[in-house]
Amino acid sequence: MSAKIFVLKYIAQLKAMNPKYDKFYELSSEKNPVIYQDRENLRLSFACIADTHLPNRESASANLMNVFDDAKKSGACYDALLMAGDIADYGFKSEYKRFFDVLDKQKVISNLLLTIGNHDARAIFKRNSKIVMDKVDSYLGTDSKGKTYYSYDINGYTFIVLCTEKRMLEKASLTKAQIDFLDKELARGTKDGKPVFVMCHQAFKFTHGLPEVWKTGDMGEESDEVRAVMEKYKNVFFINGHLHGGIFEKTMETLNEENNVYSLSVPGYRKENNFGITDCGTGYYGEVYDDRVVFTARKFISGEYIEGDYTKFEIKLI
Repeated sequence: MSAKIFVLKYIAQLKAMNPKYDKFYELSSEKNPVIYQDRENLRLSFACIADTHLPNRESASANLMNVFDDAKKSGACYDALLMAGDIADYGFKSEYKRFFDVLDKQKVISNLLLTIGNHDARAIFKRNSKIVMDKVDSYLGTDSKGKTYYSYDINGYTFIVLCTEKRMLEKASLTKAQIDFLDKELARGTKDGKPVFVMCHQAFKFTHGLPEVWKTGDMGEESDEVRAVMEKYKNVFFINGHLHGGIFEKTMETLNEENNVYSLSVPGYRKENNFGITDCGTGYYGEVYDDRVVFTARKFISGEYIEGDYTKFEIKLI
């Protein structure tokens, strides 16, 4: 790890432990609506956040609710929310109760797609994964049958959620059955030329600055196999959290140029991030059109846009 990266990560971690980073954030009093490129021809819109690490503090609940209040205030027509794992900080029941109290209370976004992260899985995996998947089933009207992975179609577009299937400290463990499921769902979702969105908490090996930015930050043993399955298909977009990378030159990466396969590493929501634009409370929202997919950064916690490099990505579909 370079000295610069070490120092940036150390500073970010010190800031994350500072109580002032658990203050209450208010939505901007100025008009900052979510702006779509072409609302008339918009086929699908969704918000992406990751790593809420929700502690037992009122400020955390209020700041998470800002995602939904911003959508309502700004007139965003999000069809879904994607939350890419690390729901809780320590995996306590009380943390999940606080998180889901917010999601149950909001009435703005109807499709809530969640996966668990290493902070959810490293302590009491079976209990915590059941808590999360029971809520996913209730939100989506699905039946996970004890599995931690699933797919769901919204407006004719397929979302595939991958997840570890056993207790792990940092990485994920995916069975052959899950990888076969991914292959089957990708074939189904892409058969008409539409893009498919795949979410997992962990990133692929050697993406988004790994392993230099985080020695143990990748998906794990199945990383290469899962990536190879994804790269068989066209117009696939992978979305991960876990890295707390902020908004910087490694936020969006091309996995397979020929097939138009990309990976987006979503910044952490609650804590200060490590690189580039480090603001907490940030994420991206996606716009899907017949010919392109657009990802735009937004500071959901205060209802504002973020200026700077790597805040907008537009990918033409093939």
